Amino acid sequence: MFGLPHCLLGPQAQEKKKTVRIVSTGRQGRNPLWVCVEDSKDKSTGPGDVSAPRGCVTLMPYTLVTPHYPPVCRPVLLLPTILGRVLDKKLAEWQGFQLCEPELLSSSEHAARLQRSEVLEECEQGGQRCYTLQSVERVMKQGTHCVLPLGLDCVRRLHRAEIFPIIIFIAQSKCSARKLKSKVQRQGWSEEQLLECSRSEEPLLDKLPCLYRSISPGSWCDSTALLTTLRSIIWEEQKKIVWVEPDLW
Repeated sequence: MFGLPHCLLGPQAQEKKKTVRIVSTGRQGRNPLWVCVEDSKDKSTGPGDVSAPRGCVTLMPYTLVTPHYPPVCRPVLLLPTILGRVLDKKLAEWQGFQLCEPELLSSSEHAARLQRSEVLEECEQGGQRCYTLQSVERVMKQGTHCVLPLGLDCVRRLHRAEIFPIIIFIAQSKCSARKLKSKVQRQGWSEEQLLECSRSEEPLLDKLPCLYRSISPGSWCDSTALLTTLRSIIWEEQKKIVWVEPDLW
């Protein structure tokens, strides 16, 4: 049975003759940490319309989450990945931030680290230069934000080690991608690749077992303003309790 306290319901939700629909939040859907409340009173329903009826309030059920209180500076993961690669080094130049560096491992050490799930990402397929859990921990022990030049796959590996990165998704539009054109091209990518990367990675964020921050395309005018916004968000997120959903993967 799901419900909200009466005091938390808005005036419309307290009106009579309202129906409440509980929607499934399976693994293929949106992350249940994001609560979606939709009032479809303005929608007209026809004979073949399978959407919620007029006046229906749609609620996503609660999910079990665990609070975590990171004792040191949390690592920072910037997305989409292509833009992260462009901004990582710039962010790492600021005081209090340091870029995560890969380690060169021997074959035996590489195999052992893989077995213990300590390899976060390999620099190249089948190579022995890897970003590891230990390289992140070394930066964190200095009381510094570790800037992660990695993809989304690292998040769950870090969570299992009780490390909870600040995840920031910088949403893209044609206009915002154009502002970053020269910087993206210097890294060997195009505007179209940046937009495609953004489109493909955004749906994956809602399947993470934690919350993330998003920056809208129109909220910054150039890369300097974007970096300033990023730093402000990181400071805000560092102060927060981290709520994590049980990892069912």
